[in-house]
Amino acid sequence: MRPLALFTLASVLVVPVFAQKDKILEIQRDVALLQNEVRSMKSSMDEKFAALNVLVQQSLDTANKSNTSLAILDKTLGDRLKEQQTSLQAPVAGVNTKVDQMTTEFALMKESVSEVAELIKKLQTQLSDMNNAVRTLSAPPPAPAPVASSGPPAGMTSESLYTAALASRNGGQLDFAAKQLEDYLKFFPTESYAPNAQFNLGLVYMSLNRFDDAVKALDTVLEKYPDYPKVLDAQLEKGRALAKSGQRTASVNEFRNLIKKSPSSAQAVLAKDELKALGMPFTSAAPAPGRKKR
Repeated sequence: MRPLALFTLASVLVVPVFAQKDKILEIQRDVALLQNEVRSMKSSMDEKFAALNVLVQQSLDTANKSNTSLAILDKTLGDRLKEQQTSLQAPVAGVNTKVDQMTTEFALMKESVSEVAELIKKLQTQLSDMNNAVRTLSAPPPAPAPVASSGPPAGMTSESLYTAALASRNGGQLDFAAKQLEDYLKFFPTESYAPNAQFNLGLVYMSLNRFDDAVKALDTVLEKYPDYPKVLDAQLEKGRALAKSGQRTASVNEFRNLIKKSPSSAQAVLAKDELKALGMPFTSAAPAPGRKKR
């Protein structure tokens, strides 16, 4: 009995011991597998970190090379810009100097041209005076007054003579028109067409370039017919005739007197244009000399 009991007890104790050993072995195998996986993961991570480190180093090297290249390029461009700026400064300074010289020379030339223009005007005035003097000296002496009656020829009327004179003027027969108007004023000085004849005679003289005669004819309109509707036109044409005859100062005064007499008229506007062309714009403070009597 006793040995059997001991065997039974030993059997009971041995079974749990073998079970525990199997379990420990299983755990050890799992641990070994886990260690292998850890080692494999560590190795893979080390390889990846090494590769990443290489890539980072390459990026740093590339960035450093780029920075170096940019620095060299910046320095090169800066040096070139400085060289170009230095090379351009001298030509630009030379151009500025030339422009200043040309400006000064142009101003001097302008003054010289103004002086020459004034001299030409003086010479023109002198030539006009000389021409008038030669014309006066070369003019034949006036014919003796006829003994016969100074009346108009038979059959001539003021209307027919005035109409014929206008027709001659419109037809371009200026010399004949002047003679007909002179005859009208000679034969019919008090008729109704006398102011018109006197005014048109001045215009015909202007067309014939007989500017001194035109001044006299138009001045007669202003003095003898102050209420004539075309008195402002006569004064305007007189100013133009004075200017063309070389009497610049008298012409300027005539235009200014017209403007003062009738500042809002159309003739005043034309007179201002004439003054502007003469280089003497109208000013309200200008003197108003009296008209010379003829």
